[in-house]
Amino acid sequence: MEAFKTGEDMENGRTSQSLSAIKIGIYTNTVLALLKVILGIVGFSVSLIADGVDTTADVVKSIFVYRAVKIASKPPSEEYPYGYGRAETVITNVVGMSVIFAGVLIFMESVKDFGQTHPLGNLMIWGASTSIVGKVAISAYMFKVAKKFNNQALLANAKDYLSDVFASSAVLVGGFLINVTHVSYFDPIASIVVSIVIAYMGVEIVKSGIPEIMEKKENGEMIEEIYEIAKKMPYTFHPHKIRIRKLGPYHLVDLHIELPGNMSLRKAHEVVSHLENAIKERFPSVKEVTIHEEPIGGGKDEW
Repeated sequence: MEAFKTGEDMENGRTSQSLSAIKIGIYTNTVLALLKVILGIVGFSVSLIADGVDTTADVVKSIFVYRAVKIASKPPSEEYPYGYGRAETVITNVVGMSVIFAGVLIFMESVKDFGQTHPLGNLMIWGASTSIVGKVAISAYMFKVAKKFNNQALLANAKDYLSDVFASSAVLVGGFLINVTHVSYFDPIASIVVSIVIAYMGVEIVKSGIPEIMEKKENGEMIEEIYEIAKKMPYTFHPHKIRIRKLGPYHLVDLHIELPGNMSLRKAHEVVSHLENAIKERFPSVKEVTIHEEPIGGGKDEW
């Protein structure tokens, strides 16, 4: 009972800190988006407006991520017996696709408006510099929380914020070049660079979510450790077919072991339960362990 409470407390802490991180991201991005769009309009800068529109999209995406984390924290139900953990993976791919779309849209607009504006370099520099400072801070914080709790949706958000740092850097460089050369073409060029960086990061986000959906082989080191735990367990022989599936922030484990053929059902259940608890104790992220028992040597020692 105490172990259950501890696990519940860990889950509540994970959800609470993840949601807090997302809220901070929403508030920060709202301020930055308004700043960049306003400065972009006042300063006639296509690249700064594009950067601001992308940050506005970040606010919308973060709201979806917030909802996904809340859904993922719900306990298993009759309809979803394995829980809702994969909601984070689904939203990771949604975020990635929306980032790619934003990149393509900004690229098209940049090409269409090429050479038609006369931006103010100083406003581009000021807006981009403020954005870089804010995005670096929130991205670093988001990465820290995401890695601490193995949260894919939060990690996707952090990567998206990091892409904004590179995008704003392109605007910053464009502003400097405009001030030095007095050539306005550097603004749409910076906007095109922004779009490419954004689209690339979107592809990377989608790529990070696909392995979980396809249930790619998970964590070779973890499999090796589970093998060693099972091998050292009394009465347990030849652990094999160890497989791990990722379900959002959690892991589902199944494996086969061999037990003495003349062992009673009660004793076999006791051994298997002990092994299951040992695996869960070693790996708190393991939500469920399914163990298939077989007689040693395929039944040759059966009585």
